[in-house]
Amino acid sequence: MADDTDLLRRFSEGDESAFDSIVKLYHERVFQFVYRVLSDFDDAADIAQETFIRAYDKLGQFKGRAGIYTWLYRIALNLSINCLRKRKLRTMVGLDEAPPAALKSSLGGPESDLDDSTTRGRIERAVAELPTRQRSIFILRQYDGLSHGEIASVVGTSEGAVRAGYFHAIRKLRNSLADLVEMDNSTEEVGFRADEM
Repeated sequence: MADDTDLLRRFSEGDESAFDSIVKLYHERVFQFVYRVLSDFDDAADIAQETFIRAYDKLGQFKGRAGIYTWLYRIALNLSINCLRKRKLRTMVGLDEAPPAALKSSLGGPESDLDDSTTRGRIERAVAELPTRQRSIFILRQYDGLSHGEIASVVGTSEGAVRAGYFHAIRKLRNSLADLVEMDNSTEEVGFRADEM
């Protein structure tokens, strides 16, 4: 499997299949990130597609100072923020819609019992209620496993601001989900990394 540097070199030399490889490598991660930010399957699919269209148009300008996935996340985040702004202008629809059936496999399959799906739903709603920047930082750290430095590159801020944003997001989530945390002191039960609590 080719690495990012090789794919960029091949693309710059006119090999279109190199971009196809980039899409195959990162599409699912970008889609999942956008879905968690927007809580809407159709919007997430559109934004993920637009992310790769923009990346294709600008790939020749990519400097390679960060990884391709970090650069793609940044494009996806900016497009997601624009989408949220447009939503607010159109209507005051909340972000706590139930996830569509098409995503059940990633959020818990049919073998999950009612308590697990209720818990997941509460966690997803609590995450969706975070301010956009805190939500993005939390998702990139918690779900995508990016380092604070990588998140700073995606969000366009300092590592200190990322740490502060993540701390505030965790605090708000702990407050929103206090009854779940009390019910079972296992932090994995509510989906947070034990070392971050």
